Amino acid sequence: MMLRLTGFIIVLVLLLGAVGWLGQHDKVNNGLYRTYYGENGVPNTHLAVYQDAAETYDVDWRLLAAVHRVETIFSHSSSMRSSVGAIGPFQFMPRTWLGWEYDTDDQKGDVPEDEVDLTNLALIEQYGGLGRDGNGDGKADPHSLVDSAHTAAYYLSEHGGKKTDSVASVRNAIFEYNRSEQYVKDVMTYFENYESSVTFMPDERDTFSQQVAYYTIRYVEWFKALG
Repeated sequence: MMLRLTGFIIVLVLLLGAVGWLGQHDKVNNGLYRTYYGENGVPNTHLAVYQDAAETYDVDWRLLAAVHRVETIFSHSSSMRSSVGAIGPFQFMPRTWLGWEYDTDDQKGDVPEDEVDLTNLALIEQYGGLGRDGNGDGKADPHSLVDSAHTAAYYLSEHGGKKTDSVASVRNAIFEYNRSEQYVKDVMTYFENYESSVTFMPDERDTFSQQVAYYTIRYVEWFKALG
């Protein structure tokens, strides 16, 4: 049985590694996040990002992780875009990121990215946007995991989601982030789960799925390094 499982892991690793070799790294990574991280734990490589953003704005890093889990299942792909136009790992509408004072015909908050530089800090300040420069590179990129995590933490803290705020206040902050009671329920479920116990992937390999995720990720990273 163990030999069969090992063989399956090797085949899957080779298959996904080959896909990665052909230049589909984002697709491979998104598949891994949705298939394994979503069900088995929090990506260990994201922990420092969550903690830094959370400390900066006095929110619980596990709340930030829960929001990221519900929004995009921990994805950090630069190609993330929802059906309504929300972009990036934490799914901000472009006009929310840039600022609602920016004049555009789209009332839902979409802004064509070839129309204006969404990363421009001066424009974000001018139009009253939320975008934050989390890594100090002089721009606020909604597709950056670091910048979007800082922006999400900032938004939550500004709406009653700080560590010292009540549970009711935190729930309200989540609702302001996405006005859906189901969304609040989903985020709070993961948040409470992470408060009691957090499994960090791919470092922890207690289950077969975690084993597959670990070796696949390592193999894809190796192929990327060769390229």
